[in-house]
Amino acid sequence: MTLGYTDGKTKLKIIFFTLCILGICALTTYEFRRVWNGPGITLACKDCSGLTSEENTYRLSGTTSNISEMQLGNKKIYVNSKGEFDETVLLYPGDNIITLRAKDRFGKEVKKEIGVYYNHK
Repeated sequence: MTLGYTDGKTKLKIIFFTLCILGICALTTYEFRRVWNGPGITLACKDCSGLTSEENTYRLSGTTSNISEMQLGNKKIYVNSKGEFDETVLLYPGDNIITLRAKDRFGKEVKKEIGVYYNHK
């Protein structure tokens, strides 16, 4: 069964057009992975649970991906062009819960909480 085309150039044009459409679909799917994954926060500390501090401040740093805004508690914080952030948090004696929130431009949100115990002398 043939398509009714006898010209070899026409067949090549159809094959080329089909490959272009498939390439565009593959590229679109690849670029949409950021939308599907949503925002991400990676903290510099390996195990951020059960931290103890002898000082009344705690330095919180890490990297983000795919975000449009970020908050530390209720305060908006800024990241550099590489997605890195570095903030200092004031600790109160006893248990402290530090909350980071990041949102992407589509409204997806991710939240990380870190518990730090400040051992006041």
